[in-house]
Amino acid sequence: MNTSPNISLQPTAGYAPDDAALLCGVGRLICAWSMLEQRLEAKIGMLREAMGDLRSVGARTRPTMARLMTDLRTMVAMRDRRNAGALHEIAAIERDMQRIDRFRHLIVEGFHQPEPGGFSCRDQRNNHMFISMGQMEGEIMALEQVGNRLLEL
Repeated sequence: MNTSPNISLQPTAGYAPDDAALLCGVGRLICAWSMLEQRLEAKIGMLREAMGDLRSVGARTRPTMARLMTDLRTMVAMRDRRNAGALHEIAAIERDMQRIDRFRHLIVEGFHQPEPGGFSCRDQRNNHMFISMGQMEGEIMALEQVGNRLLEL
């Protein structure tokens, strides 16, 4: 006897055309995060080259964002020994990245179903949340701004 509940799941091919904006927004969020990683790796590479270190970033394995930010903080601290302004900016960037990463994790891991004007998610505590397309656009823009701030360091 099968006691599992009868769950009706909609295949991804069955989403309506009006869900295309939602799927595009999720894809843009993921791509914006990847571009942020690439910008961070490029910035670290430029700093290493300016310091005379020609090693590549993550030569054997791909480093995590935490590792990349640690490398950036270390190199900026060596470059600007008397000026802590850049380190304060890095701390602010890290806070923004952590907030955006929590949002990205919520979208990627907790996506539940499309709804008018956005979609529903479930967080780690299984709380139901509604994410609007405006919120998604705001986080994508914030990711782009963080990337630009990284390059300005």
